[in-house]
Amino acid sequence: MRITDVRWTPAYIPIEAPLRYAFGSHPGFSRIIVEVITDEGLIGLGECYGGPSREGQLAEMRPQLIGEDPFQLERIRWKLAAPTALKLFGHVLGFAALEFACLDIQGHALGKPVSDLLGGRLRNEIPFAGYLFYRYANEEKRGEIGNAEEMVGFARELVKKHGFETLKYKNGVLPPEEEIETFIALRKAFPKLKIRIDPNAAWTVTTAVRVAKKLQEYDVEYFEDPVWGMRSMARVNAKTPGMLLASNMSVFAYEDLAPTVLLDILDVVLLDPHWYGGITRARQAGQLCEGFGIDVGMHSGAEFGISQAAMIHLAATLPNLVAAPDSHYHHLTDDIIEGGKLPYLAGGQMAVPTGPGLGVKLDRDKLAKYHELSKKRQMGSWIEDPKRPGAITVQPKW
Repeated sequence: MRITDVRWTPAYIPIEAPLRYAFGSHPGFSRIIVEVITDEGLIGLGECYGGPSREGQLAEMRPQLIGEDPFQLERIRWKLAAPTALKLFGHVLGFAALEFACLDIQGHALGKPVSDLLGGRLRNEIPFAGYLFYRYANEEKRGEIGNAEEMVGFARELVKKHGFETLKYKNGVLPPEEEIETFIALRKAFPKLKIRIDPNAAWTVTTAVRVAKKLQEYDVEYFEDPVWGMRSMARVNAKTPGMLLASNMSVFAYEDLAPTVLLDILDVVLLDPHWYGGITRARQAGQLCEGFGIDVGMHSGAEFGISQAAMIHLAATLPNLVAAPDSHYHHLTDDIIEGGKLPYLAGGQMAVPTGPGLGVKLDRDKLAKYHELSKKRQMGSWIEDPKRPGAITVQPKW
């Protein structure tokens, strides 16, 4: 079997209400849908972040991929995305989408799900975390979340609807004192749920330590990237006994794992099949963490159904996945896969697809619809804060 072509389609899907994070806002989710075509008529699906730079990566890699055997993933990796290329030129996101598609092709050729190609599933359902954001009101003047009461109210709706047993509270938006109060309100409202916090590295070491001490008695599942940089993370880890640290920012690549262990930086590595250069590479990183005694969770980057399925297959094969993966998925209003959005089961879980490959198919009409919408969203899904036009957000903010 040989690859004969690669095509990609930008798409933009609206969300319930604009999400706020430390450095801007998400008015919707922008992704690129990738299709890898073979001479045997099989088409593999992939997905990555949206934006012109990712389209440029795909355009550069396309001629190198044509003629290759989709089963020869190591050859393809070294040809398209050798470690130096990933580190120096940032090809990782575009390559990950192509790797997803090659695995999808392999699964269809063999009649096996991707999880079987990775060594087999250890679990049939994957529990996800309900993602809590401060939000602006949508065009219908609904959905705003700006204080502790509104955050708790939204969390109640989310838990009632999907049954999440873990909540992830996005920080770095309001002053730390207000976000401390909101976490305490969430803990009182949900005494039995796991609750984690993530300020996207918006705090200084001193602020992170102060927040950790104030929340010490409120059972934080873990601090995710309270500060920027491995050395700063190590300092927070040393100064906050009893507070677990996680990262997908300071520690976000395969090569980061060795210094993470040597410097005793954190307790939970948040894998991402996009950022680690594919599903297979992310699984290898998970195996390294297993050997070093580090737990793993999973980062979310506003996935559509193809990437959501890729994450689920990866999660199904990781023995040391002890933290429920993050997921923006419940904020989406629609999807580009047949049958609509992947369903949540009891406990905020999603079933591991059992069909061949990734187990999802494109809805061509939906893809065309959201491709047209993407043409009106040239900046993609990350923009400046609309309430602070022109403002530059420094890091750290506090």
